[in-house]
Amino acid sequence: MTVIKSVAVVGGTGKIGRPIVARLLATNLFTVTILTRDGSPQRQFPAGAIVKQVDYDSPQSLEAALQGQDGLVSAMAFEAIQVQKNLVEAAVNAGVRRMIPSEYGNDTLNPKLAAFPIYQPKIAIRELCERKVAEQPSFSWTTIQNASFLGPDWTLDFIVDVKERKCDVKDGGDVLFCATTYDDISQAVVGILTHLDKTANRPVRVSSVNTTQNELITIAKELGATDGWNITHSSTENLEAEALRRWKEGDLSEEVITMFINRAFIGKGWGGYFPIRDNDLLGINGLEKDELKAIVKLAMDR
Repeated sequence: MTVIKSVAVVGGTGKIGRPIVARLLATNLFTVTILTRDGSPQRQFPAGAIVKQVDYDSPQSLEAALQGQDGLVSAMAFEAIQVQKNLVEAAVNAGVRRMIPSEYGNDTLNPKLAAFPIYQPKIAIRELCERKVAEQPSFSWTTIQNASFLGPDWTLDFIVDVKERKCDVKDGGDVLFCATTYDDISQAVVGILTHLDKTANRPVRVSSVNTTQNELITIAKELGATDGWNITHSSTENLEAEALRRWKEGDLSEEVITMFINRAFIGKGWGGYFPIRDNDLLGINGLEKDELKAIVKLAMDR
């Protein structure tokens, strides 16, 4: 039976990558190597992690850095997703057993969502992984679908800005969606690497809590944010139509990307809510109501 002992992490100093590295190190189960771009600014790396500089544009550089690595976790930023093609090629050639590509977010297997242009690079990487498994059965992959991110920061602001007391309520505000903390995403990584057979060549779906925009607003009001709210309303169907129109006209702005994302995780039936999740398999306990309130409170008090 394959056991993962050494793990390389790409994007290990970013918002997703840093907690993943910390969790991997805390288990004492893995030797952890952070891959960082040649010539990048000096950063503070976690104690206990090995650091290797690589050229992401060079499959040969990546393959050399991945020699001896059993697992590869990518936490590349959205803008760099297409660079993962070189990572996949290098991982297969170096003998990596399990790769977790950077696909954190919504259910890209949902045919509605899969048609959106912003998800095409992620889907292309997953399909490349599928082809590589057919060519090299010792290689395998798992993606993590966590729907929305959740924390006392921009991730909550994206859904409901409880500090500034403003929210664009979408589709009435009662559409249930999954939201996941960085800690639970990190635990999902550990769970995948310690349950290889049960997570091989498929997405895992995880969630810290299932909630709605209206529930989050109610919690903030219970915690003292009772007045001064700026509430607007929109339809994710209308957002989708406008995003597709503007994208076709060449508008690839963050505003348009946000429209697509909101349709994907709040639009009912679009892949933002997982009726069946892999929490138990991966060791994810999720959040109790008081813990969700604590996150909202921290966001309000920033």
